[in-house]
Amino acid sequence: MRRAPRSAGVLLAAAVASACASSGQTAAPTTAAPTTTLPPTTTSTIVAPTTSTTVAPTTTSTVPVDHSNDWALSYTEGSAGAADPAMAPITIGFINQEPSLVGFPEASVGIEAAVKYVNAELGGVHGHSVALRKCTVASAVDGTNCANDMLRDRTISFVMTGTLVFGNQEIYATLKGQKPVLIGIGVTTADFLADDAYYFDAGSVGVIPGLAIFSLTELPSVPKTVTVIHANEAGKMAATTLLKPLFDKAGVTMLLVAASDVPTGFVLAQALKDAAADKSDVFIPVVTDQGCIATYDAIKSLGVNPSVITTSQCSGASMSDHLKSLGLTDPVPDGWYFGGYGYSYYRPDDASGMNTYLTKIAKYGGLSTTGAALDYSRFAGPMFANLLTAVKFMNELGPDGITPEAMRDKMKTFTGPMMLQAGPLQCGLGLFKAACAHTIGVEQYTGGQWISAADALNGKPIAVTVYGT
Repeated sequence: MRRAPRSAGVLLAAAVASACASSGQTAAPTTAAPTTTLPPTTTSTIVAPTTSTTVAPTTTSTVPVDHSNDWALSYTEGSAGAADPAMAPITIGFINQEPSLVGFPEASVGIEAAVKYVNAELGGVHGHSVALRKCTVASAVDGTNCANDMLRDRTISFVMTGTLVFGNQEIYATLKGQKPVLIGIGVTTADFLADDAYYFDAGSVGVIPGLAIFSLTELPSVPKTVTVIHANEAGKMAATTLLKPLFDKAGVTMLLVAASDVPTGFVLAQALKDAAADKSDVFIPVVTDQGCIATYDAIKSLGVNPSVITTSQCSGASMSDHLKSLGLTDPVPDGWYFGGYGYSYYRPDDASGMNTYLTKIAKYGGLSTTGAALDYSRFAGPMFANLLTAVKFMNELGPDGITPEAMRDKMKTFTGPMMLQAGPLQCGLGLFKAACAHTIGVEQYTGGQWISAADALNGKPIAVTVYGT
């Protein structure tokens, strides 16, 4: 039963980052291992300097319109069929962190698949093909170099980013006021505080406090004690700034337990016991893949049965592989709750564009230009949705109306609906002014199936009001 209002406000400190910032983790919807029709995830480990390339527009022939196309044609205001190869392409700047020791090539998989789809089946932009001018970063200085590269190219009116844990601050500072940025997947404080940049997904500043709201409003009873397991100092900061104010207000005790850099179930179980946290009603892991596995193993070792509410980071392929190694058939731990953007890759619907995404990413995903294989449930989805949204804006403006000023106005005033993201959008709200989405959803895996706990699919999405001074 519900025990508190669903919408809650939190006064947040300026220096906040999710637990993913230093490890590459993101609060984007991350669900169980890909279905057998999609290739498994791999990560490029090649180290290379900053490069700038252009992804040539696709000019494949017209394909039959299918059900998933109907949604995309309506969303983008496109025209069925292929773009005209005789018409000059419209170029979009794209900056992503890859290749490097910590890289995110899956972001490229998503946006490149979307470009292929738009050009092959949605008529491009008024018949013009869409092309990406791509620049990659492997260090902070590369952010400045890539941004300057985008400024020099007069054919580019706006820039899209993928996922970056360094170089993003330099990008925003260099492009500010000259070319607006559509943020792909925000994982650091800089992403949410940026000027002249817009982020259309809930991100960590939405999902993480949303987990607290869910625990206070949707469990059978309000917990007395909640243990937050964090991966590093960034995770600790996220817990103290995004979670603790909500629990303090509700009179719930919140305990913090740090997972080691290379956590194991045995070590984490001991840490939980030392902190007297093993008997908590609720565990909220804000951790990396390995921390998710360690949390599962620690719970089994301790013989406890808390409600586990986490980000969808804990439902990735590594968790599935771990459970399989234990002889289990479930892709994720039975009974756990997973927070995301309000819709589910595993309960796909038409209205959000999820069916369109799953159909087309399977067709056009494949490998990125860096050779990364498709992971459809992590970084690819938000990037695919962002590209289609950018095409929507450009179709509304017309080829001659695509300017930095016009695209900035489109981004700033966009209220949704946003592909794959629940709820209305409002940009420039409070401290985290770049964050435009303020709604999340929670799904549970139980009894061998995914169910809606509180999301847009069951009409109970969680509104997270984020404000500051």
